[in-house]
Amino acid sequence: MSVTLRDAKRSEEDQLWIQSVYPEYLDELAEVSRSGTGVFPVFGEHGARHAELLARWFRDDRSHPLLILSAGRAAGFALVSRPMGGASLADAADFRMAEFFIRRPQRRRGVGRAAASLIFSRFAGRWEIVEAAANEEAVRFWRRTVMQYTRGRYDERVRDGEVHQRFQSSNSPGLGRG
Repeated sequence: MSVTLRDAKRSEEDQLWIQSVYPEYLDELAEVSRSGTGVFPVFGEHGARHAELLARWFRDDRSHPLLILSAGRAAGFALVSRPMGGASLADAADFRMAEFFIRRPQRRRGVGRAAASLIFSRFAGRWEIVEAAANEEAVRFWRRTVMQYTRGRYDERVRDGEVHQRFQSSNSPGLGRG
């Protein structure tokens, strides 16, 4: 299985693909809300705001929308964001995984883990990943993925119903392997 990334800002076709599967992504997040969290919106709940949000992904210099490919075919997407200042510089993350989605047929095949590792190495620096604690599948995925990538060198905190993983990534060939 060959997993690669492509900068979605460079291709209208990639942007259209992400827009077409975004409702699927929101529907899955809404399943978590149906279990009583109320955390995630249902697609269409905010009207045209979804289109505005996606358009912002492709024009904001602080966002990096990526198409995730498995064997050359679109399998998912990720949005890496660079947070604005505000937190103390010593504590601030350089990058956040703002959105991450792998379509169901591609799951449990290592596509997500491989894509995440490629993303962490591509954007070397201080990372923060945040999941709603109620989204148990996401929490399990990110704990396993970050643990493997960092070889256990990460910090995790749970607060206000969210799980936060913080770690340092490198584009060094040694980190994230093995």
